[in-house]
Amino acid sequence: MQNILLVDAPDGDATLLASALRVEGFQVVLAPSASAAREALQRSPMILAIVDLMLRTDPGTNGLELARELKQAHPAMRVLLTSAYHLSERQLERADCGVSGFIPKPYDVVEVVSFIRTKAAGPPSSRRLWHAEEVSGVVEVGGALLPATGERARR
Repeated sequence: MQNILLVDAPDGDATLLASALRVEGFQVVLAPSASAAREALQRSPMILAIVDLMLRTDPGTNGLELARELKQAHPAMRVLLTSAYHLSERQLERADCGVSGFIPKPYDVVEVVSFIRTKAAGPPSSRRLWHAEEVSGVVEVGGALLPATGERARR
């Protein structure tokens, strides 16, 4: 069984996601704080951690700092950030926290479970960003880059 650490306030979103992951065969530990996450990792190794970016439960620690700490202390573990605030791939790279992706809230549970299955099976260094919408609004059609409106992109 694959262990997943979900570091988030135990609200409806986190509880729903934890339940969906359990139904899919994952063992999920829901940690409401950075200190609870550290304790959980001392008891059991995790293949993946999902950390709320806006986590503010422990003095001096936020979600981004916890993600960096977890990635440094557990390099084989994949770390994903989640938030109701959208992060672009560029913002995630600038944060330089070594995370493997981003999951926007509110969760589309079916899509998130599928994404987590992919991340759990992939290499820890996979940096593919996942989000609900196109980042740039540009799509590739027949080898040409076009704006999402259908007009030809300027070069």
